[in-house]
Amino acid sequence: MSINCDGNIKFIDSINYMPMPLAKLPKTFNFSGTKGYFPHFFNTLTNQNYVGPLPPMHYYGYDEMSTSVRNDFVKWYQEQVNNNYVFDFNIEIVKYCISDVNILRKACLEFWNRFTTSNGVDPFRESCTIAGACNTVFRRNYLTENSIGLIPPNGYRMADKQSTIAIQWLLWLEHTLNIKIQHAGNSREVKLKEGFLVDGFCHATNTVYQFHGCYFHGCEICFPDQTAELSADKQDTMFAKREKTEATATRIRSFGYNLVEMKECKFRQFLKINNQALAFTVSHAIIRNTPLNPRDSFFGGRTNAVKLYYKAEENESIRYLDVCSLYPFVNKYGKYPVGHPKIHVGNDVCKQLSLDVVEGIIKCTVLPPTSLYHPVLPCRMHGKLMFILCRVCGENMFNGDCCHTDDERKFTGTYVADELREALSQGYKVLEILEIWEYEIAQYNRSSRSGGLFTKYVDNFLKLKQESSGWPSWCTDDQGKDRYVTEYLEREGIALDKLNIAVNPGMRYIAKLCLNSFWGKFAQRENLMQSSIIQDPYDLFKMLTDPSVEAHSLTTVDDDTIILNWDRPDEGIVPLKTVNVALAAYTTANARLELYKYLKQLGRRVLYFDTDSIIFTEKPGEWVPVTGDFLGDMTDEVECYGPGSKIVEFVSGGPKNYAFKVFSTNSNQHEYICKVKGITLNFKNSQNVNFETLRSMVLDQAEDTYVQTDRRICRNSTFDVLSRPERKVFRVNYTKRRRLEDSMDTLPYGYR
Repeated sequence: MSINCDGNIKFIDSINYMPMPLAKLPKTFNFSGTKGYFPHFFNTLTNQNYVGPLPPMHYYGYDEMSTSVRNDFVKWYQEQVNNNYVFDFNIEIVKYCISDVNILRKACLEFWNRFTTSNGVDPFRESCTIAGACNTVFRRNYLTENSIGLIPPNGYRMADKQSTIAIQWLLWLEHTLNIKIQHAGNSREVKLKEGFLVDGFCHATNTVYQFHGCYFHGCEICFPDQTAELSADKQDTMFAKREKTEATATRIRSFGYNLVEMKECKFRQFLKINNQALAFTVSHAIIRNTPLNPRDSFFGGRTNAVKLYYKAEENESIRYLDVCSLYPFVNKYGKYPVGHPKIHVGNDVCKQLSLDVVEGIIKCTVLPPTSLYHPVLPCRMHGKLMFILCRVCGENMFNGDCCHTDDERKFTGTYVADELREALSQGYKVLEILEIWEYEIAQYNRSSRSGGLFTKYVDNFLKLKQESSGWPSWCTDDQGKDRYVTEYLEREGIALDKLNIAVNPGMRYIAKLCLNSFWGKFAQRENLMQSSIIQDPYDLFKMLTDPSVEAHSLTTVDDDTIILNWDRPDEGIVPLKTVNVALAAYTTANARLELYKYLKQLGRRVLYFDTDSIIFTEKPGEWVPVTGDFLGDMTDEVECYGPGSKIVEFVSGGPKNYAFKVFSTNSNQHEYICKVKGITLNFKNSQNVNFETLRSMVLDQAEDTYVQTDRRICRNSTFDVLSRPERKVFRVNYTKRRRLEDSMDTLPYGYR
């Protein structure tokens, strides 16, 4: 978010650009300064003039620090006590606040200087998030003409909200008049030879059919204030929309066409009183098969546990590998759609295209195989991303062998063509194709080192990241350095500059941030809730009466100020120049396929996976993914514990909820790692949420554990910042696959 005051002062949120704790900023940007420690819970009215020994440690919230930070704090605290340090509250609080502000000021300056110098974009002035800044960098420096299309808010077919009901009207006319009308529902939009786009046309009777959506055509009944400016377009009014509609009707008649018109509100009223018309139109195949929505093909990463517990046997180890920079790898080497698609509607039309070669997004009905351990195609169920083999089993979370018919097992979804092709290779069958958006494709060619939609953007920041990382540890002489530069050029097609290769943590951080924060902007929703701070009654009245504004809530700040939360009606949504959800869908689909490449080879050896990482078992002689250091290579996540370290025991309570026991050669002992989404594993919480706790829950059905946070900083609906206690429950929550009785193994719903 950002707030502008009088055009001279702009408040922005630094966390939207540098998503890291304040304490880490000095090291990242290589400047002196430390955040230090302050007893926040000692900051009360009665203590404001306190002078004496350091307040007790609990006032510093030391049990809510991570274990490593807590150890550093205890060491610092004991040193101050041993030195008889005198704590003067009035001095300490000012010193602490000044230190915080100075750290943030220096970090922002360093970030701004490095980002602006390397990219030619001012992130603070031209965007309010790092994702927006990265998008601006791409559009300004790397976007080629006619390469990314702006998708209409509701797609290319029945593109506006009233288009569906317009098709209903035309279908009803066809039915009752026994005529054939060409319209967007049964072919393409109709363009008269005089250049006018119309809703429907009957060639036999030379009749034009126009359906007037009330918003787009300035209906006097629905929008009686015909002269109000529209905030979506200040040059437009409802009166102007209506005049334009009437002028178009006059022109069409002047060309010799018959013209039949219908207002949206009038036809909606007709449907309310005519059940026959309503039943006929809503059950019609054209209406029932709703247009392809590209956002339906945009799924997230693939995350789940496959086995809830596993202990390595003798001569067996548990491996934990991670794809190096998965999304930047996909951005550089993956396929991407360019321009606008050709739209193919209906099974008869779509089946003329070969699924082996067609590129784009496909809406279809599929029948999964019955015994695939790792299903391919995702679907949304129960608020989760699931991979199932039977629709009914998935809907009911049925824990037995599937006994349903093919008709009950099939499901309809929207998928990127490559993901659908992988599904076909694994035994899926396409029963019906409802719609295809056929795209031209751009992809990087490794041989010619050319092509690709985002390749130059990725190469720029990848080069910056590698050079700022310094020389690898094995580059101890000129020969080794030359080999490193040569190998990188051969593998990535990027010529590193030897003179620029030096450790630069600030530049490396910015480069890595720009690589990872780039693609998500393409998936942004185009009608986000907005908040306006209003102090003039006229401005409030104007917004409340604006047909292009939908007000949702008012919050009183004080006697002179309110906050209005609002968005646009669906008809008033304007495509953002930064959004193309098809690009985002291709990004995540290619990422899932990259992970699936390993899942299908590892099979039942897999224990857990999460977007770009995979935990699996290995015995001597078994296939394992090759590890490396380049973009897209697998890297070993256990190496940080020392050469030869290995995981010996693993347990999971569900997605984003796992722990493992690793023997570290660095410490020559076992260490325990626990990861739980939604619970901060500070020192206090780690006493209750850990490897042993989770293992007891999975193996012994131990009771739930509760985590208490005494002072949780939060904000309520009226924007007050509060500190209040919070209690969270930690439990096993496994519902994305079915658990097998008397086993820690699982199967996908629908397996038989």
